[in-house]
Amino acid sequence: MTFDERLEFFFRSSESLHASCQELHAITAEHTRQIAEHTRQLEIDAQNIRALANIAGAHQARLDDLEDK
Repeated sequence: MTFDERLEFFFRSSESLHASCQELHAITAEHTRQIAEHTRQLEIDAQNIRALANIAGAHQARLDDLEDK
C-alpha cells in the first residue's frame, strides 16, 4: 500500500468517523429533548397527584365529621 493509498484510506476513515459522531450527537440531542419532556410531564403528574391527595384528604375529613355527629 502506497503512502497516497494510506492517506486516502485515513481520509475516508476520518470522514466516516465524523459522520458517525454527527449522527450520535443528533441522537443524543433528541434523547435529551425527550428526557426533558418526560421530566416536565412527570412534574405535572406529581402536582396532579398531590392535588388529588389533598381532595381525598378533605373528603375524608368531611366524612369523619359527618360520622362524629
